[in-house]
Amino acid sequence: MMRVPQPGCWYRFTPADWQFIGDILALSERNRTSLAKLGDDPDAVRSIADEPRLFEALLMNQRAALVSPELFFFVVVRQTLKRIGVEDLEVADYVAVVCADFGVPTNPSADREQEKASLYSVDYLQALESAGNHERFFIHVQCANQFLVLTCLYPSFLHHRAERKGAPDVKFYDGVVMNHLSAAAKHILASEFALHDVLMKLSEAFPPVRRAMNYTLREYLHLGA
Repeated sequence: MMRVPQPGCWYRFTPADWQFIGDILALSERNRTSLAKLGDDPDAVRSIADEPRLFEALLMNQRAALVSPELFFFVVVRQTLKRIGVEDLEVADYVAVVCADFGVPTNPSADREQEKASLYSVDYLQALESAGNHERFFIHVQCANQFLVLTCLYPSFLHHRAERKGAPDVKFYDGVVMNHLSAAAKHILASEFALHDVLMKLSEAFPPVRRAMNYTLREYLHLGA
């Protein structure tokens, strides 16, 4: 996960994604063609992500299994965050990118419990002690994103680990995510990657964001959490 998330989920929508969007939202063939040309227009993409019919279709339509993680998480995260008053498209996009990149196992047969159990925030603190200035930015981002995925998508894993082993629970990792997002936002590289504002806004809004994502997960999704 040692890389900076690239914003703009819609730039990674596949032809199958646009087909799905067209099937759900287009009223005519002309509408379908217009929808497929919206990827470079953030305002237009916002209108797509804000459409309740698309949200419902992604949760209920069996064909949703064919869409990319980028489309799925972009719409689901956008709708989830809007419900709690987090209106910034950039914040929803960042969370969606992180979930799409790191929240869904690429190998379904992998032992996810073992993979997640090996993650400890102290490892990042130790890495920071010996890291150079530029490397510290990437470590902060990596740590924040790692525990963003765990707290937002797999809270039950953290609850169970806390019960079984006395490990920190979800609320502890809220602080981990907030602190590392804030530290990354204050780093000079945040401005170079145009991430200062989104990292700071997400840090300030994170506990409600995490709780909202947990609600959506519990009510609608089944990620093996």
